[in-house]
Amino acid sequence: MRKPKPYQPKPKKKVTPRQRSGDYRIFVGAFPEGEKIGQIQQLRQAVDPETAVITPPHVTLAGTYWRSGQPNASSESVLIDKLTGLAAYLKPLTLHLGGIYTFGERVIYLGVLPTDEMLAIRNSLMAVMGKDKHRQFRPHLTLAMRLKDEAFAAALAELEQSEWADGRFTTPIHDLRLMQRGPNDPAWRTIHTIPLLAADK
Repeated sequence: MRKPKPYQPKPKKKVTPRQRSGDYRIFVGAFPEGEKIGQIQQLRQAVDPETAVITPPHVTLAGTYWRSGQPNASSESVLIDKLTGLAAYLKPLTLHLGGIYTFGERVIYLGVLPTDEMLAIRNSLMAVMGKDKHRQFRPHLTLAMRLKDEAFAAALAELEQSEWADGRFTTPIHDLRLMQRGPNDPAWRTIHTIPLLAADK
């Protein structure tokens, strides 16, 4: 009599992050403009060109969120309507930027001061969009996120000696952008602009 073969569970089907999490991602961010921001983008292109082309310099205020459906604006029509109604209650804000910081040993970013006006906008956005992935919100402007080992160390050392490490500057924000990116999209795209319409008393 042959011994029964030992039980071997069937291998689990491999699930990609996109299949597990959703079909596309969205976030709402502040996209500053001006000479200083142009210089920051040049810096990003020199340090981490792949990250620089995926999205312009920005500060994420809510997101990112995984969503199901087709990666187009019509898939977010309900949210866009809600954000349109919310715009009248959101005040313009000022971003305070400066200082070089890191998340682990992959991401280098420019610090952003979490002001009361910024946190008020973030709370209003999450009331409409739901809580995002951040247990502790740390606003930042990403400079590089795809560097490894020696490249990361060299870029960090150079940036820590630059004007961006010690300098501080401000830039006004009068609107926010709802961004979307599908699995086959080479970069994030704007699908809705949210004007900050509330009067600043």
